[in-house]
Amino acid sequence: MKRGGRWRAVAIVLALGAAYDLVFAIAILGFTRAAASMLGLPVPGDPVHLYLNGVFLVILAGLYAAVARQPARYGALVPIFAGGRALGCLLFIWAWAGGRPPIFLALGLADLAFSVATLVAWRRAARLSD
Repeated sequence: MKRGGRWRAVAIVLALGAAYDLVFAIAILGFTRAAASMLGLPVPGDPVHLYLNGVFLVILAGLYAAVARQPARYGALVPIFAGGRALGCLLFIWAWAGGRPPIFLALGLADLAFSVATLVAWRRAARLSD
């Protein structure tokens, strides 16, 4: 990817998404109780599913980082990432609306912001590629 190329914005958004997911993965896997306390969330009695989510976030961060390095080559994955973030947003907002702590709304809005930024950057890059 050339510096300042049409896919630069996509690469930046994906790199930020990778960092965001990696931070949560590290928090879940390495600092479970402290992270849960800071977010005002309980730790499940059997946290194996929580840890599995941490592993999935490590994998997702790796995918985001790989595509961020060559977004034009792997451009078909970018709208899938945006859709996944949108689904995450819906899940978090649904959980918040169902009485879960306010952090769920904040996480949902963060996922929405990533989703929109990813989709806008991708559409712009794809349009300029035509």
